[in-house]
This record gives sequence, C-alpha cells and structure tokens, in this order.
Amino acid sequence: MFRTQGSELVKGSVLALTIEAILDFAGERRGHFRLIACEVASHDAYGTSRALFIAFFAIVRDTLRDLLGDEWTPDMALAWDALLVEIDTYAGIPA
Repeated sequence: MFRTQGSELVKGSVLALTIEAILDFAGERRGHFRLIACEVASHDAYGTSRALFIAFFAIVRDTLRDLLGDEWTPDMALAWDALLVEIDTYAGIPA
C-alpha cells in the first residue's frame, strides 16, 4: 500500500497511528480520530486516492480477523462493517 517501500519504522508508525485513530473513532472521539480526515487530505496531495486510503482500514480489519481465527465473532464482523462505513463517511468530510 505504500507508494515506495517505506522503512519498517515508518510502516510501524503508520500502523500505530491508524490503530489509535480507529480506537478513538470507535470510542470517545477525543482527538486521534481527526487524523483520519487530515491524512485523507495529505495522501490526496501526493496522489493516493481516497478509496485506497480507506481500504487500509479494511486491511487492518481483515488482518485482525485472520489473527483471531475462531475467536472472530459475527458481532465483531458487524461492528467492523459499521465502523468502516462510518470511517468512509467521515473521511469524505474536508479536514
């Protein structure tokens, strides 16, 4: 998903920030969730489509589902589906 092969440090940082934004977006929305709209704008500036940017959140979901295996529940799937729709809607709001 990275235009160029970023360092492991960069990839790890992106993942950590993404997880913080997801948790805040799904929870109290105290601030980290705003990173989503800001990063949509910054990624757009260097040619990453909004759709590709948003796809990263589904990749996080899919990876968690794979890691959890049999512990992944239908309720988790429904919650993630709803969250991804909300993130997609929110990402369409200008930062």
